[in-house]
Amino acid sequence: MKAVSAARPEHHPPREGFFRVTVEVTPLRVVVLALLATAWATIDLRAGIGPHDEGLMLQWGHRIAGGEWPYRDFWCNYLPGAPLLQAALGDSLVVWRIVRAVVCGVAAVLAYLLVRRETVNDRWALAAWTGVTAAMAWPLTPGPTAPSVALAFGALLAGRRHGRLAGGLAGLAFLFRPEVGVAAALGAFLFGGREHAGRRLWVVFAGVAVAGMLPFLVVSPGDFLSQTFGFAAKQGLQRLPFPLAPHTTDPNKVLEHDFPALLVLFTVLWAVNALPLRRGLALVPLLVVGLLYLLARTDEFHLIPLAAVLAIALAAGAARDPRMVWKVVLGAGLAVIALYGADRMYGKVTDGTNMAGVDLPGVNGVRTTPTDAHALEDLSAAVNARTRPGSYMLSAPPRYDRVRVGDTLLYILLRRENPTRYDVVQPGVVTTAKVQREMRADLERTKTPLIVRWVAPVAEATEDNGSGKSSGVTLLDEYIAEKYARVGRYGDYVLLERRAGV
Repeated sequence: MKAVSAARPEHHPPREGFFRVTVEVTPLRVVVLALLATAWATIDLRAGIGPHDEGLMLQWGHRIAGGEWPYRDFWCNYLPGAPLLQAALGDSLVVWRIVRAVVCGVAAVLAYLLVRRETVNDRWALAAWTGVTAAMAWPLTPGPTAPSVALAFGALLAGRRHGRLAGGLAGLAFLFRPEVGVAAALGAFLFGGREHAGRRLWVVFAGVAVAGMLPFLVVSPGDFLSQTFGFAAKQGLQRLPFPLAPHTTDPNKVLEHDFPALLVLFTVLWAVNALPLRRGLALVPLLVVGLLYLLARTDEFHLIPLAAVLAIALAAGAARDPRMVWKVVLGAGLAVIALYGADRMYGKVTDGTNMAGVDLPGVNGVRTTPTDAHALEDLSAAVNARTRPGSYMLSAPPRYDRVRVGDTLLYILLRRENPTRYDVVQPGVVTTAKVQREMRADLERTKTPLIVRWVAPVAEATEDNGSGKSSGVTLLDEYIAEKYARVGRYGDYVLLERRAGV
């Protein structure tokens, strides 16, 4: 036996003082963490309805399940991932919420595993899990953002050793949100660091992304490209000013108002801490995408990508930095994310105590305000007295020359069909002369018997952006005024019926 001339240096993980805790990661531990995060997201699952966001996804899923093609048969500004998933889930208002809660659980446990892979410190990994759970559980809205983030986390986790799997997950994320998919692929590539694995990653990523888009590019290439990637040119109409100061002395409202600014602040602090040491570079693409997404429209629905990715970055940075001051600073950012999520869930529960169930087929016990619940039931009775389920009906905003959001959920709640291809009621789409002429022709061709004007305060409110200005196009409103007469009002819903003989 040959003598060993020099002993090999032992490998020691980073010293982390009393913050260092080593816990074995077992399958049972992973499952329990996923179930806990999912359970948190399902708290008061039936509280509230989302007329616009929830309505769009359910309506698009309904159309696809009925044999229609997105882009060709109806206008859709999302890539096919989310609408196809909704088509598989059906029209239930509860089923998609359960799936969305599971997405939260998956994302949270992937965040835990990502941090544990970079450090032996289980407490910071659990802190990342807490932050991502808080960030992903509210608002529990449908759409492509949350699934794309969860898939991106999976791609990052697979990136170091499984290039093909990472590329496939990033490709699937692309089909939900293209910018998140590209950022996930780039982050996984940076994690991998191996040239041959990197090539495999990009080949699989491109293959999955192209394969998912190909059927729609073949069927209707112009509509697909203009409605999805071309929609970016219209998003400026809905941009909101970035909040930097509180507007109330209520501590809860101050946090709610300033949370976007705090996310940006802690993103900058993380960058100051990590980038000079070239730490966490693989997270940078997703952080940049999350930051741009938030700044595009600073509201509660655009918080998820940045808040979720930042929770991982802060936890990993705090675990690896030996300086106590940075552990406190980065830990404070995690605490803010967790506190905001807990506060919003508390508000959801307290608001839910004052809600009532909607007694309509397929609603599955979902609740809204008592006034709105009674109005929807009365509206449904009035609509059923005049037409049969499956008949045409148009859900309209208060006016078509100036639009904020629409109530697309009415088609699902009332079991009626949209005679037009425009479920999206947004500025830059239904406010244009071209689209209004098309919608007017559809109403005339089908002799649509009923129109419901949604005149809720949220629909009539104006924002400090392009949506608050009239497009000057009143073709559709003039047609409705000429052809339809008001036959009743039920809360925020004005029912119009087509005049006889027109």
